[in-house]
Amino acid sequence: MSSSHPKSPRNLRAAAPNVPSENASSSKEGHTPQLSPSSEPLPPGWVKQYDPVSQRDFYVDTAIPRSTWCHPYKDEQYLRERRRDNKQNIRRHSSASQGIVSPVILGSQRERCANGEPAKKKVRLATTSPKSATEPIPHDIGRELDFVLHREFSFPGKYCHAATSASAANPGLNVEGIGILGLPLSERDAKLVQSLVASSTKTAHPFKNVWELPAGDVQCCNPAWSAYLEDIVVKDIWKKLAPHCSRPRLVLQSLLLWEASSDVTEYNCTDIPNRTSDEFATIHVILPSCYTGGNVQLSFAGCSENYDLSATSSFSTSLVAWYHGVDCVVKMVESGRRLALSYRLLAGDEGIRPSLPSMPEKLDELRRFFRKWSDIQEYTPDSVPSIIAYPLLHEYRDDDLRADILKLEDRHKVIHLKALCDELGFQLGLATLDDHHIGSADESSTRDGQGRPRMLRVNTRRLTIKEVLDFDGVPLPGLTKLELDETNVVKTHIQPESAPDLVVYDSKDPHVIEFHYSRTIVVLFERRRTVEALLHTRRTPYAMERLHSVDRRRSSPVDKKIVAYVLDSLYRQQPYNFNAQTTLAEVALSWHDAKLWNDVARSTCSHGSLISALDSLKWLDAWRRFSFAAVRESLEHCYEIKGPQKCLEFFLDCDPDAFMSVERGTSLDGVLRWSSEQLTKSLGTLQSLERTHAPLFCALVRQKGIQYFWHVVVPPIIRVPNACEFWMEFLRSVHSLRAENTRSEEDESTFISLSDEGLATIISDFNLVIRSGDISLRSRRLSEIIDLCLSTRRLDMCRRVLFLTVPHDQGADWVPDLLNPFYIPNLRRTLREHNIEVYHKPFIDFFRAAIGCYLQYVLGPFSGELRRICSSCNVCSALDDFMVSPKLTQAHFIGSKTHTSHIQSHLVPAADLVASYTLADPAVEGGNVLIVNKNLDAETDPQWRARKNRGLEFLVSVGEMAIVDRIMGKRANDVALALEGKMHFVHLEDGSRAGNNPTPARRVAIHQMMQGRWVATSLADG
Repeated sequence: MSSSHPKSPRNLRAAAPNVPSENASSSKEGHTPQLSPSSEPLPPGWVKQYDPVSQRDFYVDTAIPRSTWCHPYKDEQYLRERRRDNKQNIRRHSSASQGIVSPVILGSQRERCANGEPAKKKVRLATTSPKSATEPIPHDIGRELDFVLHREFSFPGKYCHAATSASAANPGLNVEGIGILGLPLSERDAKLVQSLVASSTKTAHPFKNVWELPAGDVQCCNPAWSAYLEDIVVKDIWKKLAPHCSRPRLVLQSLLLWEASSDVTEYNCTDIPNRTSDEFATIHVILPSCYTGGNVQLSFAGCSENYDLSATSSFSTSLVAWYHGVDCVVKMVESGRRLALSYRLLAGDEGIRPSLPSMPEKLDELRRFFRKWSDIQEYTPDSVPSIIAYPLLHEYRDDDLRADILKLEDRHKVIHLKALCDELGFQLGLATLDDHHIGSADESSTRDGQGRPRMLRVNTRRLTIKEVLDFDGVPLPGLTKLELDETNVVKTHIQPESAPDLVVYDSKDPHVIEFHYSRTIVVLFERRRTVEALLHTRRTPYAMERLHSVDRRRSSPVDKKIVAYVLDSLYRQQPYNFNAQTTLAEVALSWHDAKLWNDVARSTCSHGSLISALDSLKWLDAWRRFSFAAVRESLEHCYEIKGPQKCLEFFLDCDPDAFMSVERGTSLDGVLRWSSEQLTKSLGTLQSLERTHAPLFCALVRQKGIQYFWHVVVPPIIRVPNACEFWMEFLRSVHSLRAENTRSEEDESTFISLSDEGLATIISDFNLVIRSGDISLRSRRLSEIIDLCLSTRRLDMCRRVLFLTVPHDQGADWVPDLLNPFYIPNLRRTLREHNIEVYHKPFIDFFRAAIGCYLQYVLGPFSGELRRICSSCNVCSALDDFMVSPKLTQAHFIGSKTHTSHIQSHLVPAADLVASYTLADPAVEGGNVLIVNKNLDAETDPQWRARKNRGLEFLVSVGEMAIVDRIMGKRANDVALALEGKMHFVHLEDGSRAGNNPTPARRVAIHQMMQGRWVATSLADG
């Protein structure tokens, strides 16, 4: 049990056997209100204990559990629950259907209620398992705090106040028997006052070193003094002490003189003699007098204030005011003399007399709240927040926030909270809360003065604290950059709506608007649960800071909380923190905590290699520390998280010597068998193979041998689709291992079989690429496969691979591949890298077919360009018919000079296609004959020249013309004639049967003008 409150109910469960039984309770007399709390019977399940620190009894309910200082029948919470239970045990009589309500209480419950006990609840058997049990209902602890602080703590004034003024008027003190006293007080005048008090029979004898003259012997002669009291003193006091009442009045009580003395006795001003009913406060106006010491100490309901007004006492006037009922003590004057006028503050004519709130009961209620909060955190920490932010009524500057600048009600609350926090082990801080709202802008509503819209709804809310200050405004260490939840902030009864302190609105993004509200708050949390509060507010950054300082030698409760929080963050945080995982694994090993290590291992994420993940987990150390059986399930869980490919990397790269360093004998055999099973499982579930996996499999061939690889590894991986790149890299690498890993003819045969299987898989995937229609990928893959075949000395596969890309008829379907800029050049480059010429077998057949297909279907025959030259003219449509006819070579146009000249105007722009001349027609006077000849020379045809140049470029991509002639053999002359346009190269023909095509017969078309149009009237051979 702590020294400040009763024992925790958990520690008091052992006292439950002392609880009277139900029969014993029922045999007692009924409960009577006249009994004292100590003699009243207790309800079932309650026990009474004694707190030696506070020297008082307290009561514990062992069923909930909770504790209270007052008797259960005087506890508001218990009585409220008792009324609810009684209400649940009241049943409606059957006569209720007739409009008559008659409560009926069961017999066994009637007997209990007669003894003043609550009706016993019916016991229900649990029908759910612990795993499916509902979570504890959250406690609205913030609402309870607001309820406690809402009444007497809402006192708007202060119980005391002090101030100093350097411009106060001189009161003009006139003491009967002395006269006018000068200020600052001189030693002569002070001694006169002392001698007057000592010789007077009307005044009381001095108390130690304090002399007092009654108000009847003192008079303030300066009229400005009364104005000063009314306008400044009373007004200032009125605002601070009693702003809620009418203007108070001042009445002079006495003149007080303190003198320095060696006596340490303090002067008590608490008791007020001859007090009237309308007095509610006392004011000491300390006049200019040189002194040191004399501090005024005021205390009320556990709160205290200490005023030292001696610093400027020589030439300034100070005042101290306090309510009646406040403990007031004036400390001894250390040097000099202190002169003061004592006034009584009376209530105004209107309203009731101001008074201080009755705080003892409210403080007890607040004390019970703090203890309840602490107990709930002890037993059900998830149902209440570990830190509470209570908003104050007024707003204060963040750079000057401390308790002594708080106003009225805020100061009253904070002072009492601070006293109880110090008593009960809680921490109180002051801070500015930034309430950040991000929401949707309401474009349709009215706007503010700066043209900004209102917020339609809040989408995101963030509650942040920059730093927390203590009672004196000093930053509390570690309490910076806190993030709160809405459950941490108390919703007070009085929360005035105000405009946001900052509005962020960008017209470029008109749908979003941000409001910032600044609220001054009181931060409360239990000191022994500082870690929980910081974990809740600073979260992962704080946990990471504390993780490195965790004691590796022993596990303390605080360190366990830090470790648990970091471990939980590993499951949620993105990106994954590998450093934190390594540190947690090291902590688990240092604490010899196998469960913690397994939890850390199960937090492993999917990205990253399995080898690095297990190394960061110190898996061999954990195996050595906890045994293989203790870590096996976690290792298998890591394999599942990482996936079969990364698991395969681990088992292929895993060194059996590592197992042998941990296990021996039969245990080692079991581990090796488990490792083999995991490898087989990984291979069986493999979905894809990458080029980067090839080194691992090559290492396995080197370690296990080709026979193990062929019989164990190849069967599952040969079924993996889309593994072309892997097999090409693997076959190229394993070919270099062939010599050093071949120990028998069987090994040689297995290597050949492995190569055949790999190439078959590659060709199968290549067929899919060919069908896909991706010409670029087809060209690149062809060169890669030919390169592989040449590297592995498999020329027998080259012809098969090459002609996979060639159509069966080697026709026009092959043209898109031939026109691809990478198809032929990449293949030729690959051959050159292996010092192989294109005219070597089996490549010569491929390139001969490629050249023939190109010449036949791309270059094609020369037939002259056929195009219309006067399509816009209706008169000369016959000329266009002649131009596009492949069988006509010459046309005659017979007509007048005007008509032939019109045709000539169309022929001039087409000089590259036709040549023309005019003859006189002897049969017709003035007639002309226009003779038009088509230009059939390939050398002068620009279109053919372009086609020929492209054909030459294609042939150059295969090789020089000498190499082309060597490839084409006896058809090399046909290639030259095709390029000159003298013949059409026909692919798949033997020899040069095509030869020189016979010159086609010249066909002449005769045209005459008929009905305004040229018409072909006859055809003739030229």
